[in-house]
Amino acid sequence: MMATAGLKPCATTGEPSGRTNGCGLCEAPADGYDAAFGGALCRECADAFGDLCSDVREVRDE
Repeated sequence: MMATAGLKPCATTGEPSGRTNGCGLCEAPADGYDAAFGGALCRECADAFGDLCSDVREVRDE
């Protein structure tokens, strides 16, 4: 199972457990670890990154 960032921060075994740094894309505090991104993200950036990935998949699959 992959970890996600957003409303329910989760972490799987082997992922960094401490969030000493903020979001990997902005200056906000991180809300969780996003496995697809490979780092900590805040909720807003996690949503934006998820939308970007979804858009890329749609274009790729056309």
